[in-house]
Amino acid sequence: MDTGPIEFATATQTLAGLRRGEFTSVELLRTYLDRIEARPWVNAIVTLDADRALAEARRADEIRDAGGPTGPLHGLPITVKHDQKVRGVLSTYGSESLRDYVPEDDAEAVARLRGAGAIVFGRSNLPEFATDGQAYNSLHGTTRNPWDRERTTGGSSGGSAAAVAAGMTALDIGSDMGGSIRIPAAWCGVFGLKPTWGVVPVQGAVPHPGEPEGAGLTVPDIAVCGPLARGADDLDLALTVLTTPRDDHGGLRPHLPRAPFTAHRELRVLAWFDDPVTEVDPATREVLHTACRALEADGARVTYGVLPPGGLDRLEELFELLFMADVGGGAGDAGFQELRGAMRLLRTESPMAGLHHRALGLTHREWLALHRERLMLLRAWQGLFDDHDVVVTPTVLTTALPHDHSEPVWARRFELNGERHPWRPALTRWCGAVGVLGLPAVSTPVGLDRHGLPVGMQVVAAPYRDRSAIAAARLISESAGGYAVPPLDGTPA
Repeated sequence: MDTGPIEFATATQTLAGLRRGEFTSVELLRTYLDRIEARPWVNAIVTLDADRALAEARRADEIRDAGGPTGPLHGLPITVKHDQKVRGVLSTYGSESLRDYVPEDDAEAVARLRGAGAIVFGRSNLPEFATDGQAYNSLHGTTRNPWDRERTTGGSSGGSAAAVAAGMTALDIGSDMGGSIRIPAAWCGVFGLKPTWGVVPVQGAVPHPGEPEGAGLTVPDIAVCGPLARGADDLDLALTVLTTPRDDHGGLRPHLPRAPFTAHRELRVLAWFDDPVTEVDPATREVLHTACRALEADGARVTYGVLPPGGLDRLEELFELLFMADVGGGAGDAGFQELRGAMRLLRTESPMAGLHHRALGLTHREWLALHRERLMLLRAWQGLFDDHDVVVTPTVLTTALPHDHSEPVWARRFELNGERHPWRPALTRWCGAVGVLGLPAVSTPVGLDRHGLPVGMQVVAAPYRDRSAIAAARLISESAGGYAVPPLDGTPA
């Protein structure tokens, strides 16, 4: 069997090939395992459960051959970010303190994927406790970008994005608050979905050491789980599985209507690429505008020059305050005091640390005032979607940066257009502005910049219009030329 194209097929195409008998689940899984072994420098999948997965793949093949019942992901090998519990498999959250942690149950999202027939064969890398914009830690090492090994994948779902880009898995499940799915997807040139807040279960994250009992029962503010894949159709398929309750666990299925458009000529787009608060790398902006021109040439209506309600600066501030308030609220007493002390020391050096220190001291009354402001802004944003199907933005203001582990993320700087900028909030601005409102968003690969690095466009839709964001991403990607495969020798394209 010629396995050449299998690793870069979309999950949807791969499932069709399995159903037609073009290859087996065992052959497919071995292809992924071979790719992981052949390119250790990527270091995206850092924990394998190969023997168990191969046994599950054999059973999946037997059931398929016998004409038995199959789910929508039957026999599809996938990977899961290291912050989600996977039953019987090492689940470290990238921390030395959890190097031996093996949960007895699955996170709910993982259980739904398994229930649909997926085979979890490995865990993707991330920063320790998912608290950095790069995927590295002392336990599992550094994940490198398949387009250029000297550059980061972004974070925190960096291992997820790199594994998908490198053809090491059909699908990966990551997590996102301020861009942890979308930024790595953009920097590695794949698709990544941040669903509407609350539609995909997040219960079952690996617990922090010292986390209060029952902490995992609450739904964190802003945080979501979502898929990373090589095609927009894969996001749609994964979303269906992730929002379908298991028969034995009850629950409600959210209503996520189909997109009201099917063709370019029916698509209405608002392009928000420029804002007074921030600059975008000219090389990135060039690719975004080229993609929009191609979209217009295919018949879509694209509007420019309208700034969404709130503006990037206020949305960014709201995100940082509510994000850190949630982080502090989920920490144990010792962890909270340690975090607040660190922000107190850093607040004179970093405006972001000062904002986070304020967030960690919010009264409930102050939090409610911020939440009310968020809801009012969300209502105003919904008015945009009366005239536009989606809003498109840069996923991130520049392409993948060189690895930099010299300083904590709060103190780290990068250079753009001859100036030094803070990693936070500069890199998370566009994603955080959408995340704090709970809106669905897809990072869509739309081309390579003049340096040969992938550029992502964030496609944002109204609440519960996740399928509109996915459908628009599909059309935008088609106009822009589709998915591109990285060189995979670790040198720039």
